[in-house]
Amino acid sequence: MSEQTEKSIQILAFGMIAEVLSSQETSWKWASDTDTLRADLIGAFPKLTNLPFVIAVDMEVSQGNQPISPGATIALLPPYSGG
Repeated sequence: MSEQTEKSIQILAFGMIAEVLSSQETSWKWASDTDTLRADLIGAFPKLTNLPFVIAVDMEVSQGNQPISPGATIALLPPYSGG
């Protein structure tokens, strides 16, 4: 059991998401998938509830619920426009 509690992921936050987390980079307890991670983050930071953001796992934007490996790098990305 203690092995699982020691697993973590690295979170990179951008824009307003970083403001809510008060950090652009943080270590976070491992969540098995992106839906669980989103719920955990909203539970810890209720201001995220009304902020749209996508989750990228190891530099790939998740399409729906996606598994997360321990040690993964997660990016929380607010809406953006590009050209």
